[in-house]
Amino acid sequence: MMRDEKLYKTAKEQLDAYIRDRGMRESSSRNIILGRICQLRQPFTASQLEEYCADAHLSRATFYNALNLFISAQIVKPYDRGYGQTAAEYELNTSVSRSHMQLVCRKCGRTASFYDQVISRMVAEHKYTNFNMQNYTLVVYGECKVCRRMPDKKRK
Repeated sequence: MMRDEKLYKTAKEQLDAYIRDRGMRESSSRNIILGRICQLRQPFTASQLEEYCADAHLSRATFYNALNLFISAQIVKPYDRGYGQTAAEYELNTSVSRSHMQLVCRKCGRTASFYDQVISRMVAEHKYTNFNMQNYTLVVYGECKVCRRMPDKKRK
């Protein structure tokens, strides 16, 4: 999966400013993790990101410290699916992060990304009073095809 260079550059500048303001030093491990986050196209859990970074051979402490730093720097933000998800999910939070649309099953938690040109155009063309929109997330909740096919007894 290719990294979006514009997205990475913006996130990296945000990170650099944050660590510079706090007298911290730069870390190649953080840059690796940030690059992997910029490759992801949808919200992720910490364990999914850790698995995605496994080939970088980072310690668990380094990984979680970097993730916490990205949250503090507001590069990554918590993502709320709203259906009682137990594992915390995160998504990139930069001014150039892509708008995205997702379908979320309230029964099993399956997600699917989708794109609707009509909705996208409608949101982009809408005039917001005293607000400059940068991007958006549209989440549609419902019941997936697999859960609809299951008898009620098996769903629980």
